Amino acid sequence: MPTSTERNYVASLTGLRGVAALAVFAFHYNVFNPGIRLDLSVPVIGWFLQFPLGFGFSGVDLFFVLSGFLLTLPFARAALQQQRYQPITRYYKRRILRVFPAYYAQLFIILAVGAWFVTWHEIDGKSLLAHLFMFFYIGPEPVRPLVGIWWTLPVELSFYLVLPLIAFFLRPARWVFLLFLCVPLSMLFRYWAASLLGEVPAQGIFLYASLLPGSLPEFLLGASAALVVQYCDLNSIKKPPPWVLDLMFIAGGSLAIMWLWNVVFAYRSTYWLGHWSMIIAPAAFGIPLSLMVLGLYWGSRLGRVLLANPVVYYFGLISYSLYLWHFVVLQQLEVVLGEFSLTLSRFPKFVLSLSLVVLVASVSYFLFERPFFKLGKRRST
Repeated sequence: MPTSTERNYVASLTGLRGVAALAVFAFHYNVFNPGIRLDLSVPVIGWFLQFPLGFGFSGVDLFFVLSGFLLTLPFARAALQQQRYQPITRYYKRRILRVFPAYYAQLFIILAVGAWFVTWHEIDGKSLLAHLFMFFYIGPEPVRPLVGIWWTLPVELSFYLVLPLIAFFLRPARWVFLLFLCVPLSMLFRYWAASLLGEVPAQGIFLYASLLPGSLPEFLLGASAALVVQYCDLNSIKKPPPWVLDLMFIAGGSLAIMWLWNVVFAYRSTYWLGHWSMIIAPAAFGIPLSLMVLGLYWGSRLGRVLLANPVVYYFGLISYSLYLWHFVVLQQLEVVLGEFSLTLSRFPKFVLSLSLVVLVASVSYFLFERPFFKLGKRRST
C-alpha cells in the first residue's frame, strides 16, 4: 500500500468502488431483464448471485461513504495536526478535473448523436445550463437529467463543495457535535421531503429525499472513519490485529446486507414512500459500510484477496465511467438487438451486456478520465 504525506492509497478501496459500480449495473440489468431468479436456479451460491440484482442500488450509498472517507483523509490529518489545509483552489481544481471531463464527454456525445439514444430529448437553454452544472432535481421547477442515474452527481458535487467548509469540525469533540446536529436534521429533511411531495411517485420522493441534506449522514460517517484512522495514526495507536480487521470487514458487509434484506425488502411496498426506515436509512446503512471501509483501509486480509486482485481492481479504476455509461449502454443494446433480444438466452445476454459496458467504460476512462486526472496531479505537484 503506497503512502504519501497527504493520502493513503489502498487497492482494496479501489476494488470496493468497482464492486459498487458492478452492483448498480446488476440492478439496472435486472430492470431491463426482470424475472431473473439465480437463487432458485443456481445451487449453493445462487442467493449471493441474486442479491445485487435486487439490491444493487445500494452501490450508490457505498459510493457516498467512500467519497466521504477518501476526500476527508487529508483534511482530517491537517486539522488534527493543527496545520493549514491544502489550498482550496487546488482541491476544487482536482475535483473538477476528476468529475467533469468524463461527464461532459458523455453529455456532448448524447447531444451530438441525438435521437438515436433512447435517453435523449430536446432541451432548452435552462435545461442545458442545468446539465452543464449538474443542477438536477433542485428548486421549484427541477430539471430532469437526460440520463436517470445522473441524479447522484449533484449529490456528490454538493459534498465536494461543503467539505472544506466543515473541515473546522474535524476534531473529535467538534465532530461528535456536528454528527449529533446533522444526522437528525437530515432525517427531518427526508421526512419533510416525503410529506411535502405527497402523491408524487415513490421514485420522485426518493430522488428529492436523497439530495445532499438527505444523504449527508453517509458522507459524514465515511468522514468519521477518516478522522478515526488519522487520529490513530498521529497518536501512534496500534491498529487492530488482522483477525479483527477481517471481522470488521465481514461484520460491516453482513450488517449492511441484513438491513437491506430485513428492512428495505420487508417494507418494499411503502419504503420509498417515506416509511420510517427510509427516513433513517443513510445513518442505519452508513454505519456498517463505514465499519467495512475501516477494516479495508487498515489492511483486512480477506478484503485484499476479494477486492485488491487485478480483475476487481480494474473495475474500480473504471468505476466512474462504468457508472456513467452502464444504463445508456443497456438501453441502446435493446435498440440494437431488437427482437433478437427476446431470443437470446439470459447468460449470453448478460455476458454481452457486461462486456459492452466494460468496453465503453474503458474507452471513457482512458480517453476522458485518466488524462485529466493525471493533469490534476501534475498541477498539484
